Amino acid sequence: MRALHTCALILALSSAALPAFAQQSITADPAAASVDYVALREGLANSNKALTSDVVAQRAIVKRNQDLLKEAQKLDAANKKLIAEKQKLTEENANLEKQRAALAASQTDTAAATSK
Repeated sequence: MRALHTCALILALSSAALPAFAQQSITADPAAASVDYVALREGLANSNKALTSDVVAQRAIVKRNQDLLKEAQKLDAANKKLIAEKQKLTEENANLEKQRAALAASQTDTAAATSK
C-alpha cells in the first residue's frame, strides 16, 4: 500500500515539475538543463530502489504469514485430536465411576447380608 502511495506521489510531482522543467530548459543554458535531468534521473532511481526494497519486504512478510498459517493449521489439527482424546477419557472415567459405585453398592449389600 505504501508503494502505491509513493508511486502516486512521484507521478504527481513529476507531472507538476514537467512544465516548470520545460520552461527552464527553454530559458536556461543547456548545461543547467542536463544537471536538472541528472537530478531527476537520480531521484527516480532512488525512488525505484526504495519501492523495490518495500516490495521485497512485503513479500517476506507474506511468506512469513503463510508459514505461520501452515503452523497454525497443524496446531489446530493437533488440538482437535487432543480435545477428542480428552472427551473419550472423560467418558471412560464416567463409566469407571459408575462401575466403582456399583461395586461399592454390591459390597455394602454383601456386608449387610453377612452381618445379619
